[in-house]
Formats: sequence, C-alpha cells, structure tokens
Amino acid sequence: MEKDLVLTCDAGTTGCKCSVFNAKGEALYSVRRDYTTEYPQPNWAEQDPDTIVNAMFDGIRDLLLQVDARRIACVGLDGTMNGCIPVDADGKVLHPNIIHSDSRTEKQVEEILKVISAEDFYRLTGNRPDTHYTLPKILWFKENRPEVYAKAKYYLNIKDYMYAILTGRFGYTDYSDASLTIALDINNRVWAKDLLTDLKLDVERMPKLLPGHDIRGHVTRDVFHKTGLITGTPVAIGGGDGAATARGAGVYKPGSAYCYIGSSAWVSQILDKPVLDPKARIFNYLDMDGESYHVCGTVQCGAAAFDWALQNLLGSDGKPATISTIENMARQIKPGAEGVLFLPTLMGWRTPYWDANTRGCLMGFSLYHDQRHIARALYEGIAFALNACASVMAECGAPMHSMMLTGGGARSGLWPDMLASVFGITTNVHQAPSETSSLGAAMAARVGIGMFKSYSEAADMVKARSTHPINPQWADAYREVYAIYADIYDRIKPLNDRIAALKL
Repeated sequence: MEKDLVLTCDAGTTGCKCSVFNAKGEALYSVRRDYTTEYPQPNWAEQDPDTIVNAMFDGIRDLLLQVDARRIACVGLDGTMNGCIPVDADGKVLHPNIIHSDSRTEKQVEEILKVISAEDFYRLTGNRPDTHYTLPKILWFKENRPEVYAKAKYYLNIKDYMYAILTGRFGYTDYSDASLTIALDINNRVWAKDLLTDLKLDVERMPKLLPGHDIRGHVTRDVFHKTGLITGTPVAIGGGDGAATARGAGVYKPGSAYCYIGSSAWVSQILDKPVLDPKARIFNYLDMDGESYHVCGTVQCGAAAFDWALQNLLGSDGKPATISTIENMARQIKPGAEGVLFLPTLMGWRTPYWDANTRGCLMGFSLYHDQRHIARALYEGIAFALNACASVMAECGAPMHSMMLTGGGARSGLWPDMLASVFGITTNVHQAPSETSSLGAAMAARVGIGMFKSYSEAADMVKARSTHPINPQWADAYREVYAIYADIYDRIKPLNDRIAALKL
C-alpha cells in the first residue's frame, strides 16, 4: 500500500487538531479535541501536557478509523510557543506547562536586565526581554519551585513533549521554538551560553536543536498500541505554530508575508537575516529550516477585541450580535467610519509600543453616530493595528511584497478588501485559512521524508481562494485616518498610566 499521506497534530491554546493531508496539501480529514487552561492566580495560565497528549491520541485514533494507518508516510507536529514544561530524566512532567499568555515573571525579567542591557539582549536574541517568554519562566522555577528546578532535566515546549511521547526521544526542540525561549543566540543559532551562565542557569538543561524536518524519531510500539499508528512511522519534530503557519501560508522568500487574524493577530514575513529594529518594536525567530528568519509584529487582541465588542457594544437584548450582521452594518458606512476610531488594545499594546498599561479606546463618536459606525471602526481599528506592525518593518528596511491572509478573520468578506487598502498591497485569502499551521507541519514532514526537496518547493502547494486588489479611494481615506490613529497612543498614554496606578 502506498504511503501517500501525512498526519499532523497541532496543539493550539484551546484544543488539539489532528489532520490528514494528501500530496496536494488538501486536508482530507480533521478532528479536534478541546482542553482547558487553568488560571490559578491572576496573570497565571497553565495547561496539563498529558491532557494534551491524550487529546492527541484520541484525535489520531479517530482519524485512523477513516484512513488506513499503512498510508501514513510521516507524522508532523506544531504547537503553541513560549511555554515551559520541566521534565525529569525519565521524561516525567514535573509541573504544568506555563503557557504563552502567562505573565507572572515580571520580577524575573528585571533579574535578566541586571546581567544584560535591554539593547544587548535584543541584539543577542532578536527579542525583547518579556514575561511571556520561556527564559524568565525557567528563572521563576528556580526561585519559586526549587524542588522542580532541581529535578528538571529539560525545559520543553508542548510540541517537543508530544514528539517525545510519540518517539521516546526526550530533550529535543526545533529552531523556531528555541528562538522564542529568548535563550538562543539568534545570529549564531546556538543557545546563548554566556547569558545562561550569567543567570546561573545550566545550558545542558536546554534541549538539543533540530530542524523541523528532522525525522530521526519514529513511532514507538507503545504508541502503536495506544493509537494504531504503525511502529516505525517517521515523526518530524515540526515547529512552533508561528513558523508552521508561515510555511502553511506559502511564505518562502524575502518580502513574502502573511497576516494571521485570530484571538491575537500578527503580521510576519520571512527573510535571510534578522531585522533588528533600534527601537525593538518587532521581534525575530528562526524558521523550522534552521536557516531563514521570521520577523514579526503582533497585536495582542485581534478577534478577541472583536468578540468583546460584539458581546458588549453591538449586541441587543443581552445577546451578542452575529458576525454577518456586524459586517453588513459596517459595509453601510464609508471608510474612516466618519471619524469614529477604535483601539483594540484590551490587553495592552504590543507592537509597536509594548505597553501593558494601554487600555481599549473608542473615540470620535457623537449623537449623530450609531452602531454601524462602531462596527466599521471595529474592523478598521484591528486593520490599523496590523498596519502599525507592517509600517515598522518597512521603516526598518523590510517592506512586504506579497500578503496571504490566514486565521478565522480571513473568512471575513470585509477584512481582505480593507487590509489591501490599509497595507497598500494586494491581499490573498488562503485556500483553507484555518488549516495553515497544520499544513506547515505537513510540509516540514514531507521535506523530511524527501517528498519535497525544499520548503520553497513545498510552497507551491499553497493556493489562494480569492485575491483582493487595492481600492484607491479607500486607500486615500485610510492614509488620512491612519495618521490620526497612529497619534492616539502618545496622546492618551499619560491617562492610561494614571488609570493603571489607581488603587480602587
């Protein structure tokens, strides 16, 4: 029987999606198993890695009821980045995964900045020292859970743990996940040994680095008994979800970019080297290939801000408005929403300001305006926030030449046209906007087993379902309105800082 399919496991924030892809990059079958996040204290966010593994096993079993396991040529993986799972020498999890949204480590970030300046840190790692990343979480374990720290053999991300369970090979990660631990020397592509030594951390506890297409791991007999996957099936270690999404979006050459609109949203492109912004507004991480770089700007609240507005500003009779209703309302108002502006900064502002004190803002409305204007401003506010990311890249000498839209927001009938005119570049909507991270994992797997010679060859399988050119009239209006939008932050920052300081 021909081994012509790739099975992927994508561990997201709210669930694990398992999919089967054919050689054309089409998802023949997909299943999803949800799980929860625990919030034991304010600013804490944790997940049980073994619950996610069980979700993966259950999803694989379901898929193999629909597909003969003998057709699976390889397994590909991806998962959320910035996590921290300590495991002991036997591979046992010692503590729940401290996931990307956890921000308990302000004190540890301050400790990092005692041994290295913020500027030198950015030049070394391509990233800002920030609470959401892995390195300060390791320090947190050392200071607050010394018994865990003493037993920890490695610190893994979730897809690394999934890889270990499937193959029995513990202590490995790929270059993309390693980059966003912020403990990697971004230019030399090795662990930042001097930094770790200065922080009194052991570099030997950091996992070994592999390209995402490495297939030296194989499904174990134990996993065969639990899932039905054939013993010996190759497993590509894959990458972090950001890198996998980029590849699944067809990004493969300098200037090719994608925009993801989900709960959070971001703009990213692939380049031959990091883009080190003097103001550290954007960040960098390595691709799964271990050679290329992704430069990224991120919006903390994308669809999350949209959903909040649907629930709290645009609903009626205690019920949230539907997306189709809001989109129809927004279409009735011309670009610029007649002066109504919305800042989707409901969880602070990341690119370009990196200011946790920033609050959401709706402004410019009068008795003349109604819910239709708010609806239009809602779409435009998120588009403007994404444009702020793209503008920094262009300012740093990295303009975008092509743009693929992915994520749930790409299914909108309005955002693709709007973003084309805001970005000033034709946008394309991915053929399967919700499958891009899984597709990227499948592409890495196919490169690993030799079905593709390279990631650039694999990119040929990515297609667009629609193309959206710039509307000149919209673009003119948005240039004028965006200039006002870009000025809001500095104007309201003193007030946001005073609000944050309130002790009520």
